Amino acid sequence: MLPGRVGVTSVAVIAVGMLLGASTYESVVMAPNYAAQVPQSLEHIRAFFVSTNPGMLFRILAPATQVLLVLAVLLNWRVRGARWWLVGALFALALADVITFTVHYPRNELLFIRPLGEVPVARLTEAALEWGRWNHARTGLLAAAAVSSLQGLSWSWRATVQP
Repeated sequence: MLPGRVGVTSVAVIAVGMLLGASTYESVVMAPNYAAQVPQSLEHIRAFFVSTNPGMLFRILAPATQVLLVLAVLLNWRVRGARWWLVGALFALALADVITFTVHYPRNELLFIRPLGEVPVARLTEAALEWGRWNHARTGLLAAAAVSSLQGLSWSWRATVQP
């Protein structure tokens, strides 16, 4: 069985990886479809997102990952190398959430909630393209969080096996 700090840090790394994978999928698969042939593409996507949507995953996984990273920071506070890598991962994850709340949520409202006839097609297309560009930035921050949290795990593991 893994020691507490290494175990929690390992689960935090897995959660960051899940966020990175989901965000990458959205950048590569979903976002290009949002901006293709607006408004028909948005009609199809809205019809597809009947019972759930990607936001449902992020609304659970992102806060859970932040809690896990906070716990990992606290449990590794005395492991100087691990501490700062994990703080860096938490900071990158927080910046990704800033993008989510300030960029994605307002565009989600336009693209997926408001009646399509209320918003000009040019604005919908612009919003979809902006959503995709900003998701690349969010994915980059999540990649940085993944690398940083892996470094933190490495330091945590070394401190456990070589006290």
